[in-house]
Amino acid sequence: MRDESQQSRDRNTDRSPCSLSHVTDVRRCYPGESVTLRTRVRAREPVHEFTLRIALPDELTPGSTRAPGEAVPQVGLGTGTRYLLWNTSTTPGVETYDYEVEATVAHVSRDTVARSRAVVSSGIGDARSFASEETASIAVLAKGGYLKHLPSLYEADELMGRFLMLFESFWSPIQRQIENLPMYFDPRMTPPEFLPWLASWVGLVLDDRWSEEQKRRLIGSAVSLYRMRGTRRGMQEYLEILAPEVQIVEHRSNNLVVGPGSRLGPAVALGMDNVPNTFTVTVRFPSDPTPADEGERAQHTLQVRRMITAIIEAQKPAHAGYVLRVDTGQPASQTGG
Repeated sequence: MRDESQQSRDRNTDRSPCSLSHVTDVRRCYPGESVTLRTRVRAREPVHEFTLRIALPDELTPGSTRAPGEAVPQVGLGTGTRYLLWNTSTTPGVETYDYEVEATVAHVSRDTVARSRAVVSSGIGDARSFASEETASIAVLAKGGYLKHLPSLYEADELMGRFLMLFESFWSPIQRQIENLPMYFDPRMTPPEFLPWLASWVGLVLDDRWSEEQKRRLIGSAVSLYRMRGTRRGMQEYLEILAPEVQIVEHRSNNLVVGPGSRLGPAVALGMDNVPNTFTVTVRFPSDPTPADEGERAQHTLQVRRMITAIIEAQKPAHAGYVLRVDTGQPASQTGG
């Protein structure tokens, strides 16, 4: 959670040599629980060294730390805060530097908000210049939330409030899962291991050769693709999820002659040199790396062809024939139907 004043200061330092992000792993907690503060410093331009200072409020008692090179911070005391200070010399070619601070929430008599402020400055000592700062906030609750389910006379019972925190801590992971349940049904947010299960809800079988991003896009588009199944547009959109460039050409009449010799009826196509109910699909993968070995290149092309063929067979009308051309660095063609 970031304060508006901090966001404003960050916008004013967008051009500083170092950028900063400072977050916590929880948004609310109870006394006695552990909190992890994570800080990332990114060097936007070459700097020889920088100073990172993380201030902790009285509500957070610092514990173990983690820093690049296992550096140990200097510890100091300020007005109502403790602070940890790292003087870091940068490494050529390294842009990001990650820090972690484990802290324990101290006992509080009432609900409060604990704020931790991180400041990064380029340079060390008198040569320091302000770069960026950010504040992370944590809501600290003095009593367990389960008290609201008990008669009001227990509100003043401190022992009961702390006792119920134990059960609330045990059940909080499950409660967070329940609160985030809608995300499991969103193909953009669900964990990767849930994608096959979510695909089964819409009758899709995912291919292991597809990337995670392709699987998510396909599941998200499944309903609209089903509405267009059997049409050129539906097949085009389906294949474009998996291939960077797709072209579908339906074979219609090359010409049209109407006169005394014209004949209409079943299985008669208008024009000459017609191949009715057929189409050509051309799929190109210009951005895919092609294996250098000829055998690997042929195997890669064969796998791509089988994948595209399975999709076309599932999407095309049953009576339609097609020609498939796959370009993965070596031209190839196949006729299906």
